[in-house]
Parts: sequence; C-alpha cells; structure tokens
Amino acid sequence: MMMRQFLGVLKAFQDVLCQASFAAICGLLVACQAIPRTLPDALGKSTAWQAGEATIADTPIAYAQRAGVGPWRVYVEGDGNAFTAQGRPSPNPTPWQPVGLQLAQADTSGAPVLYLGRPCQWVSLTAVCQPPVWTTQRFSPQVLADYTRVIGQLTQGQPAEIIGFSGGAWVAYGVAQQLPALTRVVTVAGNLNPNLINQYHRVPEMVVAPWPPRRQDLPLIMLWGAHDTTIPPKLAAALAAGLPAGCNYSQTIPDTTHVKGWVAWWAQTDRVAIPTRCLNEYRAPLSP
Repeated sequence: MMMRQFLGVLKAFQDVLCQASFAAICGLLVACQAIPRTLPDALGKSTAWQAGEATIADTPIAYAQRAGVGPWRVYVEGDGNAFTAQGRPSPNPTPWQPVGLQLAQADTSGAPVLYLGRPCQWVSLTAVCQPPVWTTQRFSPQVLADYTRVIGQLTQGQPAEIIGFSGGAWVAYGVAQQLPALTRVVTVAGNLNPNLINQYHRVPEMVVAPWPPRRQDLPLIMLWGAHDTTIPPKLAAALAAGLPAGCNYSQTIPDTTHVKGWVAWWAQTDRVAIPTRCLNEYRAPLSP
C-alpha cells in the first residue's frame, strides 16, 4: 500500500516537472521568436523608416532610411553576433542587441538618417554569406571599399556625419577618410584597433586593412563607456593615443558599458560638441 502511494506521488511529481520543463522550453522558443532577425521586423510598425538592401561586390548590406532636413547622419552597426559564446563562428551575424540601430532610432536631430548593418546582418543568408565574411574578413580592404561606395550612393554625395558603434567605428573612420562629404566621425565604444583589442583579450590576431591617410580637416569624437569591460578606460586611452594626429577628441560617458546606457544618453544628448581649440587648430569645417 505504501509503495503504491509512493509511486503515485512520484508520478504526480514527474507530471509537474514535465509540465514545468515544457513551459520553460516554450518560453524560450517564444523569446527566440520575439528577437527580430530582419530589419523590417526590428523597425517595427514605424512608417518613418524605409528598409532596403544593397548588394556590393555580391555581399548584401541591409540599410534603413528616415527622412529629415539638413546633413545626413549615417550610423554603422557593430560586429553583431560574429561568434558564439564558445568562441566559434556564429551561423548568423545579425545582432541580438543592435546598439547601432537603436542609436539611429533614438536620433532626435531632425536630420535625414541612414542606418547600415554590417555584411550579411539582417538578410536571408545566401551562398556568399559565409562565416569568414563576419569573422576574419570583417576588417578587410573590401569592406572599406563596399561601405565607401554604398554610403556615397545612398547619401548622393551630400554632407554627412558618420557614427560607428563598436566594430562599426573602424568602418566609419576608414570610410570618412575617403569621402570628402563626410564632415565628422563619432565613434561609440569604438574598436579603432582590432588587433590591439585582440591582444588585450588574448585572442588570435586577424588581418586588418590599413586605413587611408588621415584627413586633417576631419574631426573625430570618441565616446567611451566608463564601465566598458570590452574596451576598458585604459585600453580606450591606448586606442586614442595610437591614432594619427588630427582633431581627435575623447569623452568618457558615465553609467555606460560596451552595450548598455548608450541609447538613453544619446537620445538626451543629440550632438556632441567639439572643443573650439581643436577645430581651430586643424581648421576643420563646422557641420550644421
């Protein structure tokens, strides 16, 4: 009798455990489904944004535009989901936390805004979209050439300010040296020297294309996270110190990590001022 009661209790516990496990799995699946994997999904129901896809040298680059008045503000996304937590190349580079897109959406300047994902983010992965594109080749000469071309086309050569998040900062800085219409660069938690950061984190170095010569008339504003563990303050200082001479201005933002705190700060700040001394010294043009 006691054995029968025990088996009954055990069976009831097993049923409850199975139901709980099933609910947890269902919740996980729902959470995964809720994470946008295409740019139109990430933009939601907003009619202000128009999403598109440019194919440059067979590589797809997703973009979104919002109309406005004045010089363009161009945002370049970070590396996204380049690697798994185990350090293996990810099967899909679309970011789980697209800070670059969130900064673009939080832009209150009233200017026309262009957002650019990195190669193969936010798109249906074709045969061209293989892991090297978003891992070992993400800082290649071809990447600089592709973004120089697509930004020039989409902005139609009009004046623009370019903002790059994390690895997108490397792209933004390199492209700006080649497009005279770009009037200044802003980097947010910017990876401005990939191999120096790789050395710091004790991961293998990679092939990184050299930047074009520094434009002396181009202001560079570097924004660093006070609590960033990916690019901590000492490493940020080394990155800034290693740049070619020019109007280079660094600012550390309180209450920010590598990915957290930036969007709220950006929405309130609108635009970072450059010290007049820096502008005068290098005779950089003041963009409106």
